[in-house]
Amino acid sequence: MHQSTHIRSLDLPALSAAERLFIWGFRAKARSGGAVPTAADIQQVYDHFRVGDAVFSLEAIIEVFACTAHTAIEVHCPTCPRMSDSEHGILRAIAAAQQERIDVVREQFECWLPPVGADWALAPVRGLATIFRMAGLILPDRHIRTFEHDRTKAMKSWFVGSPTLH
Repeated sequence: MHQSTHIRSLDLPALSAAERLFIWGFRAKARSGGAVPTAADIQQVYDHFRVGDAVFSLEAIIEVFACTAHTAIEVHCPTCPRMSDSEHGILRAIAAAQQERIDVVREQFECWLPPVGADWALAPVRGLATIFRMAGLILPDRHIRTFEHDRTKAMKSWFVGSPTLH
């Protein structure tokens, strides 16, 4: 049985080390092309925490979002102390994947992706979750449901025409 921590909202400093590492990497990869951090910086940090192979999964997840998202996700810059509802949702999906709760992962990803996109994201999400788990980086199950999450779900039919990660 899994135990869920119900918290209204958590900002980055209040998260566990595993959560902060994942979010920093996700943000940095999503905003790649900027000056700092570079791809080498991201790889070096992930290697330091024995999760270097997870960088490939991060890239694949971001590519799925960039190519198939029907609803915008909000991704803050790597140093921002605030967390968006989207980032909380992605953390929830990774934590669920560590517990093999694929139904929760799929439900969360279908807030932003069509069913085929959610299918494509499952393999890299499971891979990343496994790599983090094997390194002892366990993401807690924080079931955070907000008004913004519910509103995002209602917008599932929107088409996003931007070729960038949105």
